Amino acid sequence: MRKLRKWTAMAVSACMAAGLLAGCGGTEGTGGQDAEQLEESAQGSQGDAGESGEAPEESQDSQASNDAYNGVSGNTPVVDGEIDTSQFVTVKMLVLGDPPAGGTDKKMLEVLNPILEERMNANLEMTWIEWNNYETKYQMELVSGTPYDLVFTSSTWLNLWDNVSKNAFMDITDLLPYYAPQLWADTTEGEWEQCRYDGRIYALPEHRMWQLSTPGFAYRLDWAKEFGLDRVASMDDLEKYCDGILEKKAGVIPFNVSGSINSTEFYTLWINQDTDYVFGPGTVGMNAPTANVSLDDCWTIASPIFDDGFVDFAVKMKEWGDRGYWPTDVLSATIDAETMFLSGQSGLYHANVANLYGLFEKMEKEDPDAEIDIFFDAEKRGKVVADSVTQDACAVSAYAANPERALMMYDLFQYDEEIYHLTQYGVEGVNYAVDEDGYRVKPEGYDDQMDAYYWDMWSTRNDSLNIPEFNPNQSKIDEINAKIKPWSVTSPWGSFMLDTSMVENEITAINEAATTWLPAIQFGKAGDPETAVEELRNALKGAGIDAYIEEVNRQMSVMK
Repeated sequence: MRKLRKWTAMAVSACMAAGLLAGCGGTEGTGGQDAEQLEESAQGSQGDAGESGEAPEESQDSQASNDAYNGVSGNTPVVDGEIDTSQFVTVKMLVLGDPPAGGTDKKMLEVLNPILEERMNANLEMTWIEWNNYETKYQMELVSGTPYDLVFTSSTWLNLWDNVSKNAFMDITDLLPYYAPQLWADTTEGEWEQCRYDGRIYALPEHRMWQLSTPGFAYRLDWAKEFGLDRVASMDDLEKYCDGILEKKAGVIPFNVSGSINSTEFYTLWINQDTDYVFGPGTVGMNAPTANVSLDDCWTIASPIFDDGFVDFAVKMKEWGDRGYWPTDVLSATIDAETMFLSGQSGLYHANVANLYGLFEKMEKEDPDAEIDIFFDAEKRGKVVADSVTQDACAVSAYAANPERALMMYDLFQYDEEIYHLTQYGVEGVNYAVDEDGYRVKPEGYDDQMDAYYWDMWSTRNDSLNIPEFNPNQSKIDEINAKIKPWSVTSPWGSFMLDTSMVENEITAINEAATTWLPAIQFGKAGDPETAVEELRNALKGAGIDAYIEEVNRQMSVMK
């Protein structure tokens, strides 16, 4: 009998006996604990529970005996407390993205698969869905019947919960303690709660990489100082900064950008700076003409468009547009906003913080004397709803042939240092190297076209196992992270899923009204602002926004 590791079921047994549904670890995570550490941790937790005098409840998530469990496929049973991997299998994994041009993903598998075969008698096979028309291709793959085992998914942009409700993914609740013991032990109950649908677990979370999605405007701090500003920290400061550019920087457009039907940079800034609204379940489209009332009243939605303050916002945007804060043809122009900013032809660049980090290094190459800072939308509020742990997640397909071995493999992807470095960075010496200071660098002879490598199962990222890249601007990035980290607020909505079946027509019509009017109002290109706001409100009324809000609030009322 070919077996994985004797400790696997033993550590799980100890964890379950301790009644720790979320595992032996705490919120900090176990990182790359080895087998003995996990078992000792589990046994220690069991002893602590006994000493407290409280009888822990046994987990209800697994109904099988700890020493014997057949699993789902039957090809990887637990027998006498050990996992039987005597039958060779190939785990199929589906990810999104254009595969590396040089075929480096295949070359990585040539190194990875012998390791996986030795450890669990299995190989990995990867299928990529290219970005072009990915939504349609992805949904077609899910219903194709192809026995994918691991499938990348997301609750925010890949319809995780809708696909769960349509039985596209497998309930993995009972499998996890046996086949992914490190993940099981390293995930809190609060994190598992975000992975549940009707009380059962359907997703593997991205919970060991810190990130916070918060947009902001990059601006020239050296210019701001010229204009008498210590920094830009409010919409009033932003206005003074843009006026300073028009007055003192000939030929520079404050926000040299192309608009689109989804342009909402200043609208979302207004939402964050001057209202209590937050974007959550019930928000329609990227233009967001509906939002949740506040963090304190998160189970009620309304439309900021109907607030008196929105008229003031529209008037202000018309003033800014008339002054020349952006190109006169902003809604039809074709402009690379980042290039304009780096070359000094624009004073602002708007993006999510993750896309702003690299700006410091780029600007240093373009203009070493330039100073950059970031004015975040949430600067005034100081609160940002953190991404759900299912923002980037993994699920097991309902058609999976090898769900047990897939979970075993996933556990190694996220917690085994050797396999983590191989899957995340590629082959050492070819795709990356580690210098004498421990930084990840490009090896000698590296060619971007042939040697660039990436791994698009993003949910496996684990900060404790990362090899950092050298960044001369790391101190600035650390400063930004230290600033925004305290803003993070756990999502109050968990895995709540809005049933849109009764309001699909309204959603389409509301989104159409918003994309028609909001970008034009934001850029002051909709004529008289008060008239334009009235037109948008009428369009939303005609689209059925009242019926939509009523239905969403009905569904949310049970959560209050």
